[in-house]
Amino acid sequence: MTHAGRLIQRAFGRRSLEALAASGATAAVLTYVPAALAFPHQMQIGRTTIYADRPIPAVIAQRLARADALLAQCPLDDPSLPRTLVLTNGGWRWRVMAAGHAGAVALRRPFAHVLLFNHTDVAADRVTNGAGIGGTRTLSGTIAHEMVHVLTARRYGEIALARLPAWKREGYADHVAGETSIGGAVDEAQIRARYPDAGVLIYYAGRRRVAAILARNGGSVDRLMAQ
Repeated sequence: MTHAGRLIQRAFGRRSLEALAASGATAAVLTYVPAALAFPHQMQIGRTTIYADRPIPAVIAQRLARADALLAQCPLDDPSLPRTLVLTNGGWRWRVMAAGHAGAVALRRPFAHVLLFNHTDVAADRVTNGAGIGGTRTLSGTIAHEMVHVLTARRYGEIALARLPAWKREGYADHVAGETSIGGAVDEAQIRARYPDAGVLIYYAGRRRVAAILARNGGSVDRLMAQ
């Protein structure tokens, strides 16, 4: 726990921080400075800074290695780019930092290399938002997914990235990650029947659509993003 984090927590208290985060502005600031939330565990592995609610097992190195192997297939990858992972237990720190997006599995704020993860199980290589269907992904794949957003924003700009249709933005990230949170046709059918407007369906269809486009254009990400 950092000294600054202790001071902030004493000054505001957990409930006050959650209330402030509801405005969105406080959540955004804390996203860029996760140490301010006094995470009890921290680790540095190469270019990766990790903050966590719970002890960070040594197997995190394997999760990072798998994420980097997935990213290596992305033409935009830069293995020297620093990144910060915030691994939460889905509790109050997640609610504060993810205000407005607490139902997400993970997220990344614009203009930052800080990646936030909901309820995380490093040993099981899993992160979840608690949804029974379509709410669980591998942690390693999700690290890759969120880093793709960092890489695409770096190449094309944050505004251009935000203007991309969701199927392309999220579909390409899932293409690199090699997964979505929908397990297959059975999950897809159940989600379509219960929640036909669920956002995970955009990711699922987008990944397949992106794969088809890249297969036709020779794997050019620039051409994918431009069309």
